Amino acid sequence: MLNLNKAIQSYSSLTPNQSQHKTGQTAFYQKLQVTAGQLALPELLFIIQQHQQHSGWVLLLAPNQLPDKSTFSGFDLDMSKVLVIQQKQISNIHTVLSDALSSSTCSSVVVWQDQFSESSLLHYQQLAEQHQTCFYQLSNDTTHSQNINQRIAVSH
Repeated sequence: MLNLNKAIQSYSSLTPNQSQHKTGQTAFYQKLQVTAGQLALPELLFIIQQHQQHSGWVLLLAPNQLPDKSTFSGFDLDMSKVLVIQQKQISNIHTVLSDALSSSTCSSVVVWQDQFSESSLLHYQQLAEQHQTCFYQLSNDTTHSQNINQRIAVSH
């Protein structure tokens, strides 16, 4: 079995130049910069580890090619609370995201989505805050982002 703690420590020890996190952060929202088409495995491992003890699902609204639960089979994680829905299974991402963020059955929601309108993003952030659901946006859009010097840290 792969060592989750070692993977997390390696991720946490990245310097700000190596870490690709970007701005867009509130108590319940974090926008993370990832390489286009990449799984963002360290980020996902960290998110799943952070939320596996919470009640509720860790919901991954994933691109069609990434990931599925078997991706995480080599790590010491409880995947029974992780739900992966690929975008090909979603007819309207905005409805699904709104429902997930306002549902008491999700502790966190991770979405691979580059562009939300400002009003949509504000709406999702407000839903996350109101329902205390952590919302992570994995993005490869660098045009409106600036570097932040910290790790994934969403508080409750």
